[in-house]
Amino acid sequence: MKQDNRRLMINWHDSHNDLRQHIENNDQYEISAEDDRGWSYITFFPKEVDVNTVLFDVNRLQKLVVENSYYLPHEVISQHNKIVVTAYPNGEESLSPLFALYQLISSYANRFLDSQQYPSHGFYGKLGGIYNRPEKGRVLAIYSANDESLLDIYDSLVKLLNETPLKGIRFELRFSNGLSALPRMLFGFDDSDYRHSGARHYRITDPNLFTVLLDQAKSDYKKYHFDDTSLQMRISSFY
Repeated sequence: MKQDNRRLMINWHDSHNDLRQHIENNDQYEISAEDDRGWSYITFFPKEVDVNTVLFDVNRLQKLVVENSYYLPHEVISQHNKIVVTAYPNGEESLSPLFALYQLISSYANRFLDSQQYPSHGFYGKLGGIYNRPEKGRVLAIYSANDESLLDIYDSLVKLLNETPLKGIRFELRFSNGLSALPRMLFGFDDSDYRHSGARHYRITDPNLFTVLLDQAKSDYKKYHFDDTSLQMRISSFY
């Protein structure tokens, strides 16, 4: 493998071990969505990537908030985003939404393996979900080094899904704030009058809850692996 090739690595949640075994055996996976709750953590970068240039600087955000008396500038909120891909069961097919998302990841990785040819297509993210109900589907959350790269990744995912739709699965793609709970913590964020007033800062209504949110993000960061080859997946195209 060329040194500038990306590597797909997944730090599997225990509840996804059955899926992992099916993937390694190249078998279909038809376990229903309620059987695979939890999050597996994914990285898709070359070996030589500088992790500090990829992960969002949570410590800097925390320092910025304190310096601004628990107000966040609008530009900081708008710069920290993610792509959310949700897979829902569709029709009478019994294909697992979680397995469908892995198929999407594997096909994406197969196409954008070369980081020289596709410099903006590396990502990290998590795969899974917490819902019991199958109709809620399963989720792939994708983060990248910046919003320009995130747009390239989004466009590529749309093209990939349009080229080869997967029978029995319905996909939805959208952008969301990188810290999902953050908008609900900001006074005036959902108030159109407040936003149209020209206000450029939003007050954090519950500093303690905000600290918990950042601590959760830091805990997530420990689960992303960029250099553990024992987690490296064999890349192939399922589509």
